Amino acid sequence: MIKHVVCFKMKPENAMKNACKLALRFQDISSKIPGCVTCETGINTNNEKDFYELGLSQTFESNEALQAYLAHPLHLAVREFVFEVIDHRIVVDFDL
Repeated sequence: MIKHVVCFKMKPENAMKNACKLALRFQDISSKIPGCVTCETGINTNNEKDFYELGLSQTFESNEALQAYLAHPLHLAVREFVFEVIDHRIVVDFDL
């Protein structure tokens, strides 16, 4: 099993609206792509200026399943939206 964790810093314009849209999109595709065991998204409840607005935590059956997810057309479509609405992100993948 592998854990995939991403924190998103949104662009200021429509930050919360876009964070919510992005969370829903990740929830939707995670249930449709094989190998994704769990998907949790959350809007940060801490409103300090330099904090990230959205967190994503997914569990995959294996690193191969994660790589297949990342290359899947549904993920690639969401990824396009990601880069339209985020300033930057932090990604950590680790074995469970």
